Formats: sequence, C-alpha cells, structure tokens
Amino acid sequence: MKILVVSNDEAASARILAPLREAGNAIDIVDQPAQADPVLRGGHFDGIVLDLEREPEPGLEWLRALRQQRIRLPVLILSAPEAADTRIAAIDAGADDHLNVPFDARELVARARALTRHNGGVPRADVITCGELVIDSRKREVRHGSVPIDLTPREWSILEYLVLHAGTAVTKERLLRAIAGWDEQLAPNAIEVYVSRLRTKLSGTGARISTLRGIGYRLEQPEETAPQQQSW
Repeated sequence: MKILVVSNDEAASARILAPLREAGNAIDIVDQPAQADPVLRGGHFDGIVLDLEREPEPGLEWLRALRQQRIRLPVLILSAPEAADTRIAAIDAGADDHLNVPFDARELVARARALTRHNGGVPRADVITCGELVIDSRKREVRHGSVPIDLTPREWSILEYLVLHAGTAVTKERLLRAIAGWDEQLAPNAIEVYVSRLRTKLSGTGARISTLRGIGYRLEQPEETAPQQQSW
C-alpha cells in the first residue's frame, strides 16, 4: 500500500513513518497540508494519515477542501486525547477514523490497513485467492495452498497491486509509484527485476504475470476466473 502522511512535527513524523514502513508500506510525507495536493495529483495512494495534534485548523481546512473535491481517499487523523473538538470537526469534515497520540505502533498499522481495505468505497477482503495462490493482506502472507512463499516487502506490494487489478494492464510507472516514496531512488529497471523474481516464486501456482510490450504487466486470471475474495 502507498500512504500519504501529512504532519508538521518532525518527531511525530518519525513515529508515524517507522511502523508503516516496517509493515511494508510505501510512504510519502509533507509537512504542510497545502503541499499535499500536488503530491496526490502526482501519484497513486491508498490512504492518508493526517496529524492534527499541533495546529489542527490548517489540516481541517484542507480535509474539508479535499472532500469538496469528491476525493474519497480514506483519511486517518491523529489527535491529542483531550482534543475532542478537533476529532468531532475532523469527522464532520470527512475523516474516516481517528487515533489518539501517543499511540501504539501496532494499532496505527492496523487502523491504516483497515481503512485502505475500503479505498474507493469498495471493501477489500483480507484473503484473496488466485488459482492456487492465497494472498492474506492482514497477515501479509502468500501461500501456494498451505506452503508459504517468502516475499520481500516490495515483491509483496507489487503482487498485491497486480492481484487487486487482475486481468487489467498495469503500467511500470503505476507499479513504481505504488512501491516507492518520493524520497526513494529506484533504478528504471527496478520493476523488471522485482517482477522477474516474483515470476520465479509464483511458478506452478496458477498465477501468471504477462508482459505487455510497451505498456507494463498483467496478472492473468487462471482458467478465465477472477481472483476470489474471502472474508476469513
């Protein structure tokens, strides 16, 4: 998943970034809400973490404007426990969930994951099957039947993105934006390397990644059937 973090507190940003990145998410961060708009226009995101602990009003104004533009990306706000007025105003402005500061890093990751499962208003199941491949987004596990497949965080992110867009063409640029923050420098052929490794690891599972010359990649639907989503 790719998440935009909006926080004007350097120490808070570090506390937010560390667990989200450790969980395998790609993160972009801006320190002022006004800087978020061009970042959102420039890439694909699955959700937003908006820090309202300090100077909440600029963030609230930006959130209201975001919803007025009918941008429905899920938003998780962070606020002080005593800041009930801020939380109420944020929910009224269109926030989807909130978390008190200080927070447990595991809860931050869990709430962000729960929100992004509903990105765009379409629930994403915890478990998706594709051929004999089982992808568990909650546990971040991939299995061939009952046999686990060891993936790196970026291989996982690419597979998750391809599975969620199974049967459709995905450009290399979209995959690159899905796995990297703007502060990360990836070589132009990075996607080719990761996809090559994925193909090797997925061999025999029924899930096949096709190269679309001049376009990108597509996860083929085994036996003409779409991946099945299960709420386990």
